[in-house]
Amino acid sequence: MEIKSFALELKEVGDAGTFTGYGAVFGNVDQGRDLIVRGAFAESLSAWRSKGKLPKLLWQHDARRPIGVWTEMREDDYGLFVKGRFTAGVKQADEAYALLKDGALDGLSIGYATLEDEIDRAAGIRKLVKLDLMEVSLVTFAMNPAAGVTGVKAGPPRTIREFEAGLREKFGFSHAQAKSIASSGFKSLEPRDEDGAMNDLLRTIKGIRAGL
Repeated sequence: MEIKSFALELKEVGDAGTFTGYGAVFGNVDQGRDLIVRGAFAESLSAWRSKGKLPKLLWQHDARRPIGVWTEMREDDYGLFVKGRFTAGVKQADEAYALLKDGALDGLSIGYATLEDEIDRAAGIRKLVKLDLMEVSLVTFAMNPAAGVTGVKAGPPRTIREFEAGLREKFGFSHAQAKSIASSGFKSLEPRDEDGAMNDLLRTIKGIRAGL
């Protein structure tokens, strides 16, 4: 999974634990020389809605710490508009809400897989054309003052135990299932092809899991 963070484009914080803003902005080139184009999230959002769901609302990309639900997500001319609601009674959610109202939180960060991109060699940028949006997190640090946005790529797991943990936390496999998948899938990857092969493998696993 890749991670990209943005300054929190907060529009409103309501008294009922709701907030609205932008999880991503279209047309900005980040420090990694990536640019998200309008329409990049369309197919993924449609797939989520077909299941009656939206991507997860997490705290700091921690799958063990959901803090509420996204009640609305849509693309407009500016970016990915999001509306969320904190879950009352969840300690981390209550703290996040207080920090957000006080202005202590300054970022949203998306977790996604790149399904389609285009390389503009003349401009030296990568256009992200189609993304599989997995979650949107509230994060403490997001904005690079110089660039306006910052791009951080999360590397692939480096050990089989990290891979097993990812299968359990991100895809909901049991301990036994994760161990079985990792024992064959992870070992078959060549070190030089870790990034591409791992992303392909994770996308395949996600598809298998959705059909269970």
